[in-house]
Amino acid sequence: MVPTTKTFKLTKAELTAQKVLDACGLDDPTELPISEIILGRRAFYEEKPLSGKEGEIITLKGKSIITINSQIEYVSKKRFAAAHELGHFEMHKDLYPIISDTDHDLLSWFQGGPHEVEANEFASEFLMPSTLFYKECERKVFGPDLIDNLAKRFQVSKTAAILKFVKAGNHPICIVFCKGNKMKWFKPSYDFRYFLEFQRDSPPPTGSVAYELYTTKKVYSGNESKQDIWKSDWLRLNDDEQDSRFYEYCLFAKSYDYTISVIWEK
Repeated sequence: MVPTTKTFKLTKAELTAQKVLDACGLDDPTELPISEIILGRRAFYEEKPLSGKEGEIITLKGKSIITINSQIEYVSKKRFAAAHELGHFEMHKDLYPIISDTDHDLLSWFQGGPHEVEANEFASEFLMPSTLFYKECERKVFGPDLIDNLAKRFQVSKTAAILKFVKAGNHPICIVFCKGNKMKWFKPSYDFRYFLEFQRDSPPPTGSVAYELYTTKKVYSGNESKQDIWKSDWLRLNDDEQDSRFYEYCLFAKSYDYTISVIWEK
C-alpha cells in the first residue's frame, strides 16, 4: 500500500525553516550537529554558562554569535534552544542587536510575543519537518510510546514532540498546558472535534490526571502513562449526550513545574 501524501499549511516561520534546510541540503536535520548547521549559515556558535537565560544571539557589525547555556542538562533541550536562536538569526537579527531567551520564551508556543512564537515555530519545523514527522507516525497507534519514539527519532524533548504532533500528527488530540496547578493554554489538532471546558488560571478539572498530579503528587509512567478518563472530565457534553471514555497522558516537567495533558478519544 502506498503511504498517504499529506500537505500542511505552514506559517511564514515554518516556511523559512524549510528554506534553510533546503539551502543546507538537508532532508533530515539529524544528519548534522546543529552547531555545524549554524556555522554553515555564517553565525558563530558557542556554549557557556548563562545566568537566567537558555540562549542568546548578539549581532554586531553584520556578525552574529549564538550562545547556548552550557548548563542545560539535556541535549534535546540544547538542540531546541539552538534552533530557536537560529530562527531569530534568520528572521530577527536585523531588528535587535541582542536577543536573550529564558525558559519562558522557549515555552511560549501560543501565548508569547510574536517574535518568540515565530522562533519556536521555526525551531519546531527545522528540527521536525512536518512531512517527515507525519511519515514517522503514519499508520501507527497514538499513545505515550509513539511520543517517546518520535522524541528519540528527532532528538527533541517529549514536550516538543507533543506540540509538533498537534500540527503534524496522525490522530486527533487536544493538549492543555498547566503551570503551578493552573491552566494556561490549550491547543487542539485541526481534526479534534470536541470542545474543551477551559478557564485560564483555574485548576485543571477534578477528574483529570493533571488535577490528581498536582493534588496528590501521583505521577504515572511507563505502561501507566495512558490513563482512562471520562469525556466530561475535560470536554463539553452535548445535550442528552451519554458520557464516554477518553484517554489522558499527562507529561510532568518537575524542574519547571508544568504539565502537558494530551487528551484523545478511546
